[in-house]
Amino acid sequence: MSKDEQARAGKFKFETDRRLFTVAHAALRSICASYLQTVPRSVEFAEGPYGKPKLASDSRSGLQFNLSHSGELALIATALQREIGVDVESVRDFDFGQVAERFFTAREVATLRSLPKPQQRSAFYKCWTSKEAFLKAKGTGLSGELDEVEITSTDGDDIRISSFVPGWSLAELPAGEGYIAALVSQGAPVRVELYRWTSAFMVSQ
Repeated sequence: MSKDEQARAGKFKFETDRRLFTVAHAALRSICASYLQTVPRSVEFAEGPYGKPKLASDSRSGLQFNLSHSGELALIATALQREIGVDVESVRDFDFGQVAERFFTAREVATLRSLPKPQQRSAFYKCWTSKEAFLKAKGTGLSGELDEVEITSTDGDDIRISSFVPGWSLAELPAGEGYIAALVSQGAPVRVELYRWTSAFMVSQ
């Protein structure tokens, strides 16, 4: 990692958080290096106007990437020639109603409240990760407005999220037990391929 990344890692209070940050950023550097056909230590990152990470130098590769981590899981998304954003959250118990009241639209809050109690937490997290992924894809961070999404209840306890933001596509990602994740990409929907990263290679899921 760079000196800046090492300094950021050192600021974490808990060892588990420090370790996840370190591994996630090492993986990101390794993955970008594989696309750029170079060694990881030569990959340099910079930040956009609102802090979105990007490659420090203009690259004809058109490589775009985004990173999110929560709990014990890190998620890295890459794409060519299109902006991309990803968010993953560890599902936990807390008073999410207050957060929804602050950040969700009136329609989203009403739909959330109309769901049976067992479904509300899942719907909240799917809605939240979708909004975060939009902000990260657009590179606006928390300074941007949270895009509106639609909470849809399907058969049984399954909750689906959809959005009709012009020029952007939203997809839910399977993140494993106890996690919820979303991906937003610029343009029309694309096929998403999932891999498990190791220090030696990526394993297809």
